[in-house]
Amino acid sequence: MQNLLQRDLGSSMLSIAVILGWLGLFFVFLRVLTISIKRLLETVFKKS
Repeated sequence: MQNLLQRDLGSSMLSIAVILGWLGLFFVFLRVLTISIKRLLETVFKKS
């Protein structure tokens, strides 16, 4: 019963929102990283 009181719907929704937020931040960081690597490689191969 104590476990049910601790894991109510609000805390479950909050933990799901936190997990989705961290996943979103991770994908944004990954996208920025790939764009910067692409631009870096374009400048390196444009000079040579």
